[in-house]
Amino acid sequence: MSIHNREQLMTAIGEIDEKYISEYLNKCAHPTRSHRAGIRHTFILAAAMAALLSTVSIAAVPMIGHFLANYAHEQERILKNFDEIESEYAVSIGDTQDCNGVIGTLNSAILEDHYLLLSYTFDWSGLEEAQDGSFHTWYLPWFFYITEGNNVICHSAYTNGLHTQIYPENDKNDFTGTYLYCIDLDNIPGESLIGRELTAQLLYSGNGDGFISTFTPQSCFTDRNWSINKDYQFESHELRLKEVRESALYVTLFLDCATIGHAGDEYQFVLSDELNHDYSVYSYGDDDSYWFIKPESTGAQLTLKIVRSHLQTDTVGQIIEDSYEVLYEIPIELN
Repeated sequence: MSIHNREQLMTAIGEIDEKYISEYLNKCAHPTRSHRAGIRHTFILAAAMAALLSTVSIAAVPMIGHFLANYAHEQERILKNFDEIESEYAVSIGDTQDCNGVIGTLNSAILEDHYLLLSYTFDWSGLEEAQDGSFHTWYLPWFFYITEGNNVICHSAYTNGLHTQIYPENDKNDFTGTYLYCIDLDNIPGESLIGRELTAQLLYSGNGDGFISTFTPQSCFTDRNWSINKDYQFESHELRLKEVRESALYVTLFLDCATIGHAGDEYQFVLSDELNHDYSVYSYGDDDSYWFIKPESTGAQLTLKIVRSHLQTDTVGQIIEDSYEVLYEIPIELN
């Protein structure tokens, strides 16, 4: 499987509702790794894209760009966003472990006001099943527990409360990948965890094997928040933009809108910055949270676009039409 296809797959997986991941993993997780039913990457990608395309807009405006161009730009931004804060805020860990033939390394951890950002590198070259170049979702664990002693600070199962991005690298090894996992701390302020010994458990099942590392954060990345509280109406749709939050890798919009941006809705959202770069929406099942890659220029204004997607894929999930039309624009002033 090519690096490019794996990047598309992992980004798609990070956006799919929990039930899709749960259904797949339940079918593949037992009884042992060697007996699991694998699905070749093209069909995983097709299924992932099919689920993804039903919930989010990932295309670009005609004559301006398209999905693959947007995706490439977003990957550049992820790399730069992470690199800009890593030297100042990251706890360097470098803990490497082996679990059933998969080698996992927790590279670093970054504490934020509302999230914990973990960088993991996985190497599955030792798996016999991987030697044909295919990629299977069960190569990677999807259960997180962040603990202090016996106290569970936060946890994630099947990507619930977890936001995942691949970290773009020059290494073209098809058997390795570095992934950034952004874990929601729920109601625990990130600053309160400074100087406390935390343990990250990344497991293949709720009580199964995986990778366990301990670290102590020494600083906290400060989010920026803007209270908006403005109402808008598009056709018969009512929308209230409550808040904008800028974190280490993302910009999150907190919206009240029951009829746009959900699975099966006619219209979706796209966010644009002052440089006219478009960023695709990442919907993780939250009722009022819409995540976008943090733009190259947040500046003083962003633009939220309501769009109708014309995206189409063929039978193996390849994009054959990725245009969309912008129907309504909402300027967001960040004062």
